[in-house]
Amino acid sequence: MNKETTSTIEWSDVLRRYGTVIGALLIFVIFSLTTDSFCTSRNLLMLLRQMSMLTIIAFGFTFVMAAGGFDMSIGNSAGLVSVIFAIVLMNTSNFWLSLLVALGVGLIVGLINAVLVAYIGLPDFIGTFAVGSIAYGVKMLVTKGNPVFFTSPPAVFTFIGQGYVGPIPFPVILMLIFLVITVFVLNRTKLGRRIYAIGGNTTASLYAGIKVKWYRMITFLLSGLSVSIAAVIMTSRLNSGQPLAGENFLLDVIAVVFLSTTMFGEGEPTARGSFVGALIISMLNNGLTMLNVPYYFQYITKGLVVISAVMLAVVLGQKLRVKF
Repeated sequence: MNKETTSTIEWSDVLRRYGTVIGALLIFVIFSLTTDSFCTSRNLLMLLRQMSMLTIIAFGFTFVMAAGGFDMSIGNSAGLVSVIFAIVLMNTSNFWLSLLVALGVGLIVGLINAVLVAYIGLPDFIGTFAVGSIAYGVKMLVTKGNPVFFTSPPAVFTFIGQGYVGPIPFPVILMLIFLVITVFVLNRTKLGRRIYAIGGNTTASLYAGIKVKWYRMITFLLSGLSVSIAAVIMTSRLNSGQPLAGENFLLDVIAVVFLSTTMFGEGEPTARGSFVGALIISMLNNGLTMLNVPYYFQYITKGLVVISAVMLAVVLGQKLRVKF
């Protein structure tokens, strides 16, 4: 009896800590067995390049959620950054100036979110949703809904989204750099510790002397910055500024970070968890497309995967620290 109880406890602990990783491995095995080209070096490199943009945005979103916040503006702000970046590049042919403007637009969006949510006190969902709506209106006003195409873009622009360093796509290298930085900041710095403290108990953080508004502002700025970098990569990959191209990021990033909270039994967003969550969502997008599954079933499948992961975590007694 004791042996059975011990065995049950051990298996539940394994599922609680590694259930999401096991799920990722199962998805990989299933698509490898059901398609001829999923488990090939060419497709896996393409999958990593595709997930780079989603993962970079998810890292910024992880900071926001770790502090107990939420950012509904990321999809529309990605499209806004993309078209502004494309317009400046088209009119100046200066990549570095265009990049600075793109980063500036993302930071401005993050700053507006921070002022509305952290300082004025609007609920995250309402404040950031309104900012996203404004971003949508601005990008449609500027472009009339039309893509911004290039005739002869600079080589560095093409390299950002389509270039390789040896056999590795450059966006994958950027993604890994962001992974290392995010892991270090959240786990090894005072900034990361205070962000987690705010997300765990805002009132206690205030009594402890932590400048809650200041640190929450930083998380929104980091989210805006990550959106800008992903939008620049997206613009390079598409070789054009597409006003509607970033809209799918929102749902996928939310799914990624929710999956992140189920990783390793931690119950809170982490960089490692966001990376694995992005890998799961990207494998689903890639594998289901290879199987010619209609796009609406892909949304259903991703929703079911997130629900299953969260339900399993709750059943196994994991306390998920997710707020709105």
